[in-house]
Amino acid sequence: MGDPSIRSYCGKMRQANKEARATVIALACIIVVWLVGGFGLAGSDIQVFHTPLWIIGGCVVPWIAAIVAAVVLSRRVFVDFDLDDDAAISGAACEEVARHE
Repeated sequence: MGDPSIRSYCGKMRQANKEARATVIALACIIVVWLVGGFGLAGSDIQVFHTPLWIIGGCVVPWIAAIVAAVVLSRRVFVDFDLDDDAAISGAACEEVARHE
């Protein structure tokens, strides 16, 4: 909890929103990898260990991409902080603070 902006209720909600947006972006990237790896390679006749390349590209590669995305999110985006707050301000006051920033 080294970041002072995460100590307030508003800061915690901003961080939660940042994490949610980053997770949705990671999901979109994984879907693109799945589409390109699976459907994009469907016309290819290349085989690896007697398995068509589109199966590997559509099953194994998105799985690896999901693991990489989870590691990147956990190291770069997610922050460990306590959600309990004795002096929590209301959502309306938080919106007022956000408007003035």
